[in-house]
Amino acid sequence: MKKAYFCIDGFSFKRISDFYRYEHRIRSRLNIAAIETYLRFEITRRLDWNCSTKELDIEKHFYHTGESPQRAFEQKLIDCGYKVHYSERANALEPKPNKNIFTDWLIARALRKYDIFILLTTQGQYANIFRQAKKSKIQSLLIGWNSHCKNSCGRDSRWKTDKKLIGYASIYCPMEKTLNQSESVFADVMFEKFCPSYPSNLLYG
Repeated sequence: MKKAYFCIDGFSFKRISDFYRYEHRIRSRLNIAAIETYLRFEITRRLDWNCSTKELDIEKHFYHTGESPQRAFEQKLIDCGYKVHYSERANALEPKPNKNIFTDWLIARALRKYDIFILLTTQGQYANIFRQAKKSKIQSLLIGWNSHCKNSCGRDSRWKTDKKLIGYASIYCPMEKTLNQSESVFADVMFEKFCPSYPSNLLYG
């Protein structure tokens, strides 16, 4: 069995989810329960692995930007098998990515029990993690996101995945290409509006 180490940067996840809830025509947040299905889909498509739950084990981590997330979302994360991490000395007025991803991955890498490292983020400060994975000859997959959107002042802007991340990652998956497909059943299940509790084993039992 292959093993994957998957982390979600809560800062990027919230920005992406808020965009689809408030700015996109879909008017719905991302469905955390469907993220693993999307992940297995990308790994199958890009690496040609057998990504059934019997052949690929995914250890999942979610890194919050603060110390007190919404309880309902917290429970969803736990129900979906995520280990939840909080940010120390968090600034509620100016949330930033959780740097604990660095130390946790260093420990995981030292154990050398993972076949691939996966991170959902757009933030360039995590580029060193991908650089270290490459140096250690561990495959890495980056789930990024690019879109025109509103900035904090309400002005038109563009959110981009940092080029350093893309440069060091073994594989880059621009998630917006899947989420923006208007006639895709798979894209629909990625949103709470359509399927609030989508089990990943429907596709990968």
